[in-house]
Amino acid sequence: MKILPAVLCLFAAATVGAGEAIYQLVGGDAPVAAAANGFVQEVRAVTDAEVEVQVAATLGPIGATGTYAQVLAAGGASEVPAGFALPSRLKVRLRPDIGAWEAATLVLEWAADHVVLDTSDGGPQDASSVLRRGRGRCSGLANATTALLLTAGFEARTVSGLLVSDDGAIPHRWLECRLPGAGWVPADPTLGLWAITSRHIVFADTVTRPPAVRVVGGSGGLERLSRDGKRLLRPNRGADLVCRLSGAWQDPQPVAVLRGIGGDVRRARLDPEARFSGLLPGRWLLEVEAGGLVVERQELFLRSGEVHSYVVRQPEDAEVGS
Repeated sequence: MKILPAVLCLFAAATVGAGEAIYQLVGGDAPVAAAANGFVQEVRAVTDAEVEVQVAATLGPIGATGTYAQVLAAGGASEVPAGFALPSRLKVRLRPDIGAWEAATLVLEWAADHVVLDTSDGGPQDASSVLRRGRGRCSGLANATTALLLTAGFEARTVSGLLVSDDGAIPHRWLECRLPGAGWVPADPTLGLWAITSRHIVFADTVTRPPAVRVVGGSGGLERLSRDGKRLLRPNRGADLVCRLSGAWQDPQPVAVLRGIGGDVRRARLDPEARFSGLLPGRWLLEVEAGGLVVERQELFLRSGEVHSYVVRQPEDAEVGS
């Protein structure tokens, strides 16, 4: 039986949970408590001028259900800009039989393909102007993408706040779209498709008096997202992995440990089978431990919406199938 080192640095678990952060804000406009699919922000007053903000951004699968036809039938969209119409090349792709998440993602993709982020853009940032120029600031990208979603029949709204970077916090704008079965789902067009992190701090309106922001602790968590082409993508459906033993094992009973880049670690006893559900698509490291030793190690690539299987054999070779 192969005995392997118990630590592999590339896949080592992070010491701080990805997608969680704590901030201290002093003065200026005040943030608000907020919650959406994969995002929770809690605000606690420390003094009259100081608040503590805790943000958690889960990058797991969204879990939207239903078809685009159901979205159209619900008729929930409102406040479509006057005279605004969907581009014909986008409209023809939005077939009623496709999934609601797929249709909304097509809209996000179209906006990302046709509007460039330009932080120095001095033109009007309304949706029509930004789409006509093909460029805009973060507010323009959010306004244009939201208008496209509304015109496509989705409920959508812009969100104002701060984006925290290594150089400080700056006023920022992104959006949320309501998807059946998933509720309001945040998306930042400057980052990718359905991407948002714990570096986003939500305010009730445009931040005109930015507070002083100090990072108390946490991580952005973007490193855990896979990519769709060149764009970051938070998937709608996760992957499942079923690990099973090829036959009876002597004591001690083995344990399957699944590690994802960014610190996600799952453990389950193989008795004689273990199932991991709702995994982010992409690369994972599977280790099988027995008696405190790693007796099997395999890197896996898991695909969205698929159930993968892995057979642990004694003493050699394992294989992955779908």
